[in-house]
Amino acid sequence: MLRLIRNILSDKSDDFTYHRFNRINNIGLKPGSGLYIHIPFCKNSCPYCPYIKTFYNKDLAREYKNALLKEISLYYDYFGKKNFTSLYFGGGTPTLMINEMSEILEHLHKYFNIEGDIALETSPDEINKEVLTKLKHLGFNLISIGIQSFNNSCLKKIGRNYDMNTAVKALGEVNSVGFDSVNIDLIFAIENQTIEDIRNDLSVAISHNINQITCYPLFTFPFSEIGKIKQLKKIKLPNHLQRRKMYYFINKFLYENGYSRTNVWSFIKNHKNNYSSVTRDYYLGLGASSGSYNGEIFYFNTFYVSEYIKSVNSRLPVSIAMNVSKKLEKNFWLYWQLYITIINKKSYKEMFRSDIKKDFGFILKLIKIMGFIEYEDENIIKLNTKGSHWIHLIQNYYALEYVNKIWSVSKNNPWPDRIKL
Repeated sequence: MLRLIRNILSDKSDDFTYHRFNRINNIGLKPGSGLYIHIPFCKNSCPYCPYIKTFYNKDLAREYKNALLKEISLYYDYFGKKNFTSLYFGGGTPTLMINEMSEILEHLHKYFNIEGDIALETSPDEINKEVLTKLKHLGFNLISIGIQSFNNSCLKKIGRNYDMNTAVKALGEVNSVGFDSVNIDLIFAIENQTIEDIRNDLSVAISHNINQITCYPLFTFPFSEIGKIKQLKKIKLPNHLQRRKMYYFINKFLYENGYSRTNVWSFIKNHKNNYSSVTRDYYLGLGASSGSYNGEIFYFNTFYVSEYIKSVNSRLPVSIAMNVSKKLEKNFWLYWQLYITIINKKSYKEMFRSDIKKDFGFILKLIKIMGFIEYEDENIIKLNTKGSHWIHLIQNYYALEYVNKIWSVSKNNPWPDRIKL
């Protein structure tokens, strides 16, 4: 079914296969691209975490910083001084390289024009007044904290090494510094977690005037530590009925407390800057395992930190790439519009010089028949809670399977020859 649907939506030239990267001439950027930098270091290993990470080591961090500087320079050699609409540091725990941040940012501003928000994610046990003050001084205006829960039992079940007091203290610290936007991540559908547990988590966040709250269900990937321990053969998803009940509760509770949805997982209050790590039409990724997309190809850097550090001495650290047709590019655009739960018909026409009703008439009629639409006018289509719920289930089915295939191979081979999706 998966292949049948994607074959209908895509072009015949789309083979959904990543190949060993060997074409420098198609890595160009499009206007409006965002910039992502992956910092892979952690002090503790969270068993459910699917991201590429390695234990923090001061000497290795210094080598990694030097490699990042070289990669930035390599892209400048290919692109020239390009404009980026945002800069996002993810991980891992990027604040572990707080002492290297000044040099990294200096290099970025030397070779690129960063015009928009500068964002960073971190963990509550890494937050203190000194770190936050440094971040503000360096120009970071958006910050996200991976709280996950304010419940000690839930934190223990997902392998976090801090308690609720540390999490609560982090909120007080970050509020005292004054960022343009503060997001916190919370996880739901944890084993034996109740609606009352979720209510308490949300209530703590609201009581500290957190302006953006992002709630994810707990997924277990086969390549994660816990996935290996459980010998999983495929992604383990939460019970559907449990997830639906919790998702609807989260939506209702946050709406009643003055928040509005910015994507299927995130809710914002007071119309402050929207913190998002993924909703960019096009983006360039730097660092080990970073992904890039320019409308013509998707490509990934090698997932091995050691190989990444070595490779930038002579070449870009890109390991695999997949070609994208114009038809598939339109599909990816619609995918992320559904993710943010607002389909901007006007933006589609401006980007693709085409009418979205002509290209996606069947899909637009289908989501209307299914009762997924809250509001529509000549410019936008806004999904309701029912639509957001079902869209995220469908996206999980597709996206998580693709992530699992790419990550599983790339974590075992620094330079794969081929990954068939």
